[in-house]
Amino acid sequence: MFVRCCSLLILATVLALTPTSARAQDLTGRQILDQSAERHERDFEREVQKMTLIDKAGAREERELRRYARRTDGAYRYLMVFHSPSGVKGSALLTWQNKDKADDQWLYLPAMGDKMKRVAEGGRKNYFMGTDFTFEDLVSESRDKFEYQRQPDETADGVAYYVVDARAIDETLKKETGYGSRRLWVRKDNFFIARTDYFDKRAKLIKRQTTAKLVAVDQSAWRAGFSRMENFQENHITEIEVQARDLAEASVDPEIFRERYVTSGKHVR
Repeated sequence: MFVRCCSLLILATVLALTPTSARAQDLTGRQILDQSAERHERDFEREVQKMTLIDKAGAREERELRRYARRTDGAYRYLMVFHSPSGVKGSALLTWQNKDKADDQWLYLPAMGDKMKRVAEGGRKNYFMGTDFTFEDLVSESRDKFEYQRQPDETADGVAYYVVDARAIDETLKKETGYGSRRLWVRKDNFFIARTDYFDKRAKLIKRQTTAKLVAVDQSAWRAGFSRMENFQENHITEIEVQARDLAEASVDPEIFRERYVTSGKHVR
């Protein structure tokens, strides 16, 4: 017992004296992504967002939406609701995370009346409501279905990043995804994913999402006040500015994640 305790004391001393950069160098890609999720995921979240669509001619269309997230029994549920302009008001996307299978997604358009359309797994590579986000961009990521390969670290604008490539290894997901891989730029100081590059199955860059205006929302979690998805294939941009954010449980009633809540029209009241 004495020998074991001495060994542990020596190990602890070595770790304490080892430079942080040296320990960080030993992290795998998966460990980096696990650390990011652990630090930044929260059980409840409500956001008010302003979305701007910018086409290749520079024309701009602004939309207002609400985004809700709630974790129940270890799985998330999400709801996105458009509140303006009138052409998209009431449109919504409901997502239920599943632990052992693909997430469920339902799209609601006011013209559907009291029905929601289930988004087929094979259709999740399609773009959502004229934005530069596909349906698969808006589901949760089961990290067990991906491999994460760490790449050489990068520094940009004075910020140090871990760089990790993500590729699907689940056979069903590999067939249905629109991506060959994604390259994630994870800040070393807070493990926040600041940039994502999306590549098609021929390794051509499709689009890039970047974030800005980072704010700490509690002791370890950070959020971006602004994000930009630039679609190089379509020469189109989607920008999102967060106008309000709330992490209180009372702001995310579990009832809002039910189909009947959406089809009754309560989601836009």
